Amino acid sequence: MSGSTPRYLFVKHSEHWNMDRCTRWMEAHSYPVDWCYPLADQPFPDPAAYAGVVVFGGANSANDCSDHDWVKRELVFAEQCLKQGTPYFGICLGAQILARVLGASVQPHDKEIKEVGFHRVDPVAGHHDFLDTPLTVMQWHSEGFELPLGTQRIATGDEFPNQAYALNDRVLGVQFHPEVNAEVLAIWHARNRERKPDDLSDDDRARMMADAHEHDAAITLWLDGFLTRWTGA
Repeated sequence: MSGSTPRYLFVKHSEHWNMDRCTRWMEAHSYPVDWCYPLADQPFPDPAAYAGVVVFGGANSANDCSDHDWVKRELVFAEQCLKQGTPYFGICLGAQILARVLGASVQPHDKEIKEVGFHRVDPVAGHHDFLDTPLTVMQWHSEGFELPLGTQRIATGDEFPNQAYALNDRVLGVQFHPEVNAEVLAIWHARNRERKPDDLSDDDRARMMADAHEHDAAITLWLDGFLTRWTGA
C-alpha cells in the first residue's frame, strides 16, 4: 500500500446511502475511502492497495453463485483479502461471504425466523474487548452463518447465536448492522416500500425509526471504539 495516509475500500451492494456511520467515521478521521459496487459490474480492486476492506450487507445471499456472477467474484475477492493479509470487516452479507470462504455454511433459520428491526446482541465471555455490554442494534436478515472453523464467536443473540466472529483482530464478521443510522434506515425503508410494499407495515417502520433514534448514541459509541481498534487509529 502506497502513501502515508491509510486508504480503505468499502464494498457496497447498493448505491446512494453513503451517510452511514462507517463512512462518517472515516470522514471524521480523514481517511480516504474508495467504493466498489459489484452489482454495477465494477471490478474488485487489489485488496493489497488498502489498509482495510469493509464489505457491507445486501439483499442477495452468499449462496447465489449460480444466479449472480458477482457473488462468485466477491467470494474470490474475500479469499484474496485473507491471502494478502488485508484487514476485513464483514457486515451481514459481508460476514456471510467471509464465513463461506472460511468453509462454513450460510442458511436460513431452521424455524424460518427472520430478524428485521432492532434486536439485542449480547457479549460473549472472554471477548468483552469486542462487546462488553448488550447492544440493541439494527438487523435485517433471513439467513445466518455457522461459526467457521478456526474462528471464535465474539457476540451472540437469542435467535441467531452467531452474531459476530473473529478469525483474528483484523478479520471479523458481524450479522448485525452497526452502520445503519436513522438517515440510512429512512432510505432503506423507502426502497423496501417501493420494491416490497407489503413487507413491513407503517407501524413496523415507525417502531424501527424510534429505535434508531433511541439507540443511536450507544451504537455510535460502540462502532467508534471498534473502528478505532480495527484501524489502529
